Amino acid sequence: MYAFQAGFVRPALKLFWGAHFRRRHYVPEGPCIVVANHNSHLDAALLMSIFPLRRLPHVHPVAAADYFGQTGFRRNLSMVWMNAMGIERTAPAGRDVLSPIIEALQQGESLIFFPEGSRGEPGIVAAFRPGIGKLVKSVPGVLVLPVFISGAERSLPRGEAVPLPLGLDVIIGKPRTYSPLLDARDIAEAVRDDVLALAPPPPPVPGPRPAPPVRVACCGIDAETNRALFRALTERLGGIDTTIGIGTPILEADREGVREAAAFPVVRSTAWPRALAWAFRTGGLYRGNRFAQMVASARADEALQHGHSARFVVSDGSPLVDLLAWAVAEFHGNAFDERDMQPLTLYLSGKRKIPKREWLSFVKKAPEVWLLNTFDLAHPPMPDVLVLSQRRPEATMEHVRAGGRALEPYENERFLASLQDAYRLVASGLARRRVDVIRLEPEDARLDEAVESIEAVCRRIALRGAESGAPT
Repeated sequence: MYAFQAGFVRPALKLFWGAHFRRRHYVPEGPCIVVANHNSHLDAALLMSIFPLRRLPHVHPVAAADYFGQTGFRRNLSMVWMNAMGIERTAPAGRDVLSPIIEALQQGESLIFFPEGSRGEPGIVAAFRPGIGKLVKSVPGVLVLPVFISGAERSLPRGEAVPLPLGLDVIIGKPRTYSPLLDARDIAEAVRDDVLALAPPPPPVPGPRPAPPVRVACCGIDAETNRALFRALTERLGGIDTTIGIGTPILEADREGVREAAAFPVVRSTAWPRALAWAFRTGGLYRGNRFAQMVASARADEALQHGHSARFVVSDGSPLVDLLAWAVAEFHGNAFDERDMQPLTLYLSGKRKIPKREWLSFVKKAPEVWLLNTFDLAHPPMPDVLVLSQRRPEATMEHVRAGGRALEPYENERFLASLQDAYRLVASGLARRRVDVIRLEPEDARLDEAVESIEAVCRRIALRGAESGAPT
C-alpha cells in the first residue's frame, strides 16, 4: 500500500492531473469521516492523498464488496493497495450493513464515505442517502470532514477507461459534528449542504454577455521580430482596454502599463504533454519541452473564451497557425493543396478526430498534430488578426547567432524558406476564412507604424463584435 500510494498514486495525481488540494490544514489529527461528492474512480485516491502517509493504515475508503470483490485485480487494488473496507450493499435480515464501519469508527479509524452511494452523473450531486446520518447517530461526536471534488468528472467519468489530464481540484471544508438527536435523513441533508457549500460558483446566468476577445497572433520564422511585435502590441492595445499577452511570461496590460500576470486559470500539468513529446519523438520547433510549452500556450489562449477577462488577446505565435505551417512544411512539402488545410484545421481545433487509417502517416511526419488531436491536449482557437512578419532566412539565422544561441538543425536556409512559404499558404487560406491577415515585409522597419495599423484593425473588429454581440 505504501509503495502504491507514494510511488504511483500521489505522483500521478500531481504530475499527470495537476491535482490541487485547498485548505489541507483542516484535516483533523484524529479519527473522522471524510464525505464528498462522487463521480469518478479517482475520488478515493484523491481523498486518501489529503492524509499524510503515516496515517494511511488507519484510513479506509468504504467500497461496495460486490463490485470490488468480483476479480482478483479489483480485490487487490481496493482492499490491499487502497486499504479499502468492503461492505455489502444488501445484508441478511437482522444484520446492519453499516456494522463494520461503525466498529471501525469506534476503534479510532478514519473512513472515506460517499453518501451518494455510487458514482453519479458528471457535475450532478445526487441526494445523500441516510447511511451517513446513521453513522453519526451510532458514533456520537464523530467528526465529519466535508470535501468537494472538481474535475474528476471530466478526467475519468463513469463509463470511460482512458483518463485525461484535465486538472483536479479538492476543496476541503472545516470538520464539524452533527447532533445524534436529528433524524438520519436530516443529518444526510445537512452534510450534503456542507459539501455543496464548498463547490465553485456556478457559471453566470444566461443573458447578454461580452463579445469574445479580439485575438491577435504574431507569427513568422523570425522569433525576435515576433517577440518585439508581441510586446509592442500588448502595450498598445492595453491602452484601449484590458489585454492579455500570451507569451513567456504571460502579460497583462491596461492603461496603467504592462506587467506580468499575477495568476492565470490554467491548472493542468505539462508533464503529460512533455512525456508524450519524448515518447513520440516530436522534432524541430516542438521537440520535447517545447511541445509542452506550446500546449500550455494553447490552453491559456483557450481559457480566454469570453470578454470578461480581456478585450484583446495578443500571442507570441499561434499554436494553430504555427502548427499548420509546420505541418505543411514538414508533412506536405511541395505537394500541399489548400484543400488539405481544412482537415488539418479541424484536427487541430478538436472538431474532428484523425481517422485511424491515417494515424501512422501523422505519427511519422506530423506527430505534433496527432498528439494534440488524439490525446485531446488542447483546442487552439483561431486568431482574428494574423500578423505575418516575413524575413529572409539568412537574416533570421543572423538574429539567432547575434542572440548568442546556437542554430537548431532545422534552422537552415532551405527549411526556413520552406517554412516561410508554408506560412504564406496558411495565411492565404485563413484570409478566405475571414481572418484579417497583415503581412509585414522586410522593408517594413518602422515597428511603431506597423503597430498603429494593426491597432486600427483590432479596433474595427472589437467595435463590430460589440455591436453584433456575436463571436468575431
